[in-house]
Order: sequence, then structure tokens, then C-alpha cells
Amino acid sequence: MDSGSNYLPYLLTLGATLSFSSASLVFARFSRRVSVLWMNTTKAAIAFALLCLTLPVIWIFTGTFTAPSLLSAVFLLLSGAVGLGIGDLFLLDAFIRIGVSRTLMLYGFQPLILGVGAALFFDQTFDSHRLIAIAFLIGCLVIFSLERYRETRTWEIRGLVMAIIGVSLDTGGVLLTRYAFEDSPATRPLEGHLIRCVGALLAYAVLAAAIHLLRRAKKLDTKQPVIGLIANFQNFDSRSRALLLLGCFGGTYLSLCLYLTAIQIGHLASISAIAITGPMFAALLEALINKRKPSWYLVSAFVLFLGGFAVLVS
Repeated sequence: MDSGSNYLPYLLTLGATLSFSSASLVFARFSRRVSVLWMNTTKAAIAFALLCLTLPVIWIFTGTFTAPSLLSAVFLLLSGAVGLGIGDLFLLDAFIRIGVSRTLMLYGFQPLILGVGAALFFDQTFDSHRLIAIAFLIGCLVIFSLERYRETRTWEIRGLVMAIIGVSLDTGGVLLTRYAFEDSPATRPLEGHLIRCVGALLAYAVLAAAIHLLRRAKKLDTKQPVIGLIANFQNFDSRSRALLLLGCFGGTYLSLCLYLTAIQIGHLASISAIAITGPMFAALLEALINKRKPSWYLVSAFVLFLGGFAVLVS
């Protein structure tokens, strides 16, 4: 394998991270305007539609199609439901509460979460030096809480918990996706992406049905749709629609096409380490959009994040 092939997973992951971190600002904006459930359903539906247009073209030009095994398809559906589906509900809620850059910063500790999960479920060793990384992570959480308390006189514990749960569920989705690719190596990343989108949409459909039944049990208004996918989209002007479509294209379709390819051919721990670029890029965009410098709290938390990241990769 040449040097270009060795660097390919990292370049793909870098592109995916930058696409997702920039699109996350769009996701946060429309989550505030409508709802987290609507935004997640919309981006999964748009990615699904784009994949339905892309894959037939690929099949025609390559002349090949290999269906994934039943076990692989189940893993991909579960991955979509757990990571892309339920996990992103928690992430977008965290975007609203503590900001995009702060939420993405916690992704830098995904290798740590992977290590804890492996120790708990697969009886793998957990290196003692990773406890130092846990201390850095706790430091980041404390600084974020102090910043929110200074601004609002409330401790934004819920936002931090939502971010951690979202990152943990996304990590579970990554593991399930890798298991699926290991079971069916001939499955293309875009085909896996399509199945994951189906899993996410099924999870949202079940959740919407549960909310509808809960409304009926409480004798609330059941005529109002739980999600209102088309109705809410039609309420936006043309500029907002274009921004939304661009965000869904870059943040869900393109970023996951790149990321799933990297997962299939690369080393998981090394790939997750590229997440260091996400919070930096998101913080820069947030500063430019809001026309203000990053706070000293964010800078201090980022220093701790760099320290913990260095421990994880050492």
C-alpha cells in the first residue's frame, strides 16, 4: 500500500469532520426554529433521497451490486437507529444548550469512550494513563458549567449530559457499522449509508407514533402532526430552504459518505482522533457569525482538551 493510500482514511475523516462541524451550525439554527426531532428527520430524509439518486448511477457505471448479508443489514439498521437516529437527537439538543463547538469538543474524547466500552463489554484492558484523560475531560465539563453559570446563573448540566449521551450513542453506531462492514466487506459505504438512513427514519417514525399515542392518552390535540416534515419546510423562505438543503447535503449526506468510507478502510481509534479539528473549525465559524471572540472559558477548555487528547494518543 502506497503512502497516499495510508493517508486516505485520515483525509476522508478530515473532510467529513469539517463538513459536519460547519453544517452543525445550520442544524442548531433550525432546531431552535422548529424542533430537534424535525431537524433530525429532515436531514436523514434528505440524505436518503440523495442516496436513492446516487446509488443507481454508481450501480449502472460499475455494473456491480452486492447485497449485504442479513446480519450486516441488521447491524447497519441498528447503527442508523442508535447513532444517526437517537444519538443525533441528544447532540442537537446539546447544540442548542451549550453550543456547537463545546459539544463537538467532547467528540475528542470518543477514543476514551471506546476504551471504556471495550473494558466493560469485551474484557479488554483499560490503560491507567487514560485516567488522566478522564481528569482532563472532567475539567472541560467543569469549565463549560462555570461559563454557563456566569452567563445565565444556572448550571447547564443537562446540555453536558445530552452531549455525552449523544457522543456515546454515536460511538456505539460506529462500532456497529464497522461490524457490518467486517461481515460484508463487499458492501459499499454509500449502500451502508442508505441502510443507516432507513434505520434512523424508522427510529423517528416509532418515536413520532409514541408521542402521538401519548398525546391521545392525555387527551391533547392529535390533529397537529408530531413532526410536520413538509409543512414546516414550506413555512421557510427560499433563502432558508437553500441554507437548510445545503446543510443537510454537507452535514449528513457528504460527511457520512466520507466518514463511512474511512471507517471501512481505516483504524477506528486513529479515525476518531481526527475529531480534534471539529471544535476548532466550529469555534472559528461561531466567532465569525456572532462577530465576537471566543471566550476565555472556551480557550481554557480547549487547552485542557488538547492535554487530554495528547494523553489519549500517547
